[in-house]
Amino acid sequence: MGITIQYFLGDTSTGGSSAGTETNLPTTTQLPSIAPNLVFPGRIGTSDQICQVSKTVVRGGNSICQGTVIFEEEFDKTSLGDLDKWNAEIMFPREPDFPFNAYIPDNTVGFEDGSLVIRPVLTETQQGENFLYNTIDLSVRCTGNEGRGECKHEASGANVFPPVLTAKISTRRSFNFKFGRIEVRAKLPAGSWLIPEINLEPSQQAYGQDHYESGFMRVAFARGNPSLAKKLYGGPVLADTEPFRSALLKEKIGIENWNKDYHNYSLIWKPDGIDLLVDGEQYGTVRPEGGFFEAARKQGVTHSSHWVKGTVMAPLDEMFYVTLGLRVGGINDFADDLADKPWVNRSSKARLKFWWQKDTWHPTWYNSALRVDYVRVYAL
Repeated sequence: MGITIQYFLGDTSTGGSSAGTETNLPTTTQLPSIAPNLVFPGRIGTSDQICQVSKTVVRGGNSICQGTVIFEEEFDKTSLGDLDKWNAEIMFPREPDFPFNAYIPDNTVGFEDGSLVIRPVLTETQQGENFLYNTIDLSVRCTGNEGRGECKHEASGANVFPPVLTAKISTRRSFNFKFGRIEVRAKLPAGSWLIPEINLEPSQQAYGQDHYESGFMRVAFARGNPSLAKKLYGGPVLADTEPFRSALLKEKIGIENWNKDYHNYSLIWKPDGIDLLVDGEQYGTVRPEGGFFEAARKQGVTHSSHWVKGTVMAPLDEMFYVTLGLRVGGINDFADDLADKPWVNRSSKARLKFWWQKDTWHPTWYNSALRVDYVRVYAL
């Protein structure tokens, strides 16, 4: 059976009728019994491919169906050069956390059994015992900000060369998105003063680049120290110092240390909040309420005034990209009251004192690699 449609002839754009045609003359026609293309508000596609349009946005992309896989990496490669979606960072990471490592992908990145492997390597094994006072310019290869001292290190006094080399890779040049669900199957690094970096970082630093003004999100974070590794954290970091640095992070206490085996870590980033999951179990929710700037302002975070120009999710309402890496020490992630800590955070000799105590922490690095089986990002 066909479909009967009644329509009117006339110049609907001006309100007048076409020459020789009586205005609003009703006409009927019989259409064949073929299912029409249906388009509803908030949906795209034809009748056999209808989908709800997602709130997820991908840089350079079109409308996306809900639940669509928008990024996937299985790490079934044999070398870093085979990763066409990732770029390695080559730099000396500095403020605000001043970690004790440099990001150099040589000998720190590999692939084993279908997993990405990022290892910490002692600098002395690559540059010799006198490495502490080396001066190295990475400018030709550097991916950091030259103006912020991330491309060249000139050793002097207590400002010694980073005692550890690690790696960090990112999708900064290939994949940026806003809102979505990221899932990472990974085995976290074990070893004192080691930190996994499984993060979402801001593409444009729209709210500023100092003190984490533009924020970042931790998909999975657990310190490598044996006494600390049962505590898993996830969520946004919107300031470089306490108390607000960790105020929005959610915690999950494990039965065993989280670095003992692989786990599935997920972060769901929505226009009205963030959900954290591990192995399919939700362990935390972060809601902005009236805006993150309200909570930050009460904690004395002055740069929160920049967020007023955004949505309630500001600064987490811009494009972000995926990062995977390994960090060592630094001045903000380990409290000074921790047992056997070799350095004081605000000391000018923090890095040097860390190295002097190598015999206390390096023996714990027997399983020190970050291993990542896969990364998947889904549209909301």
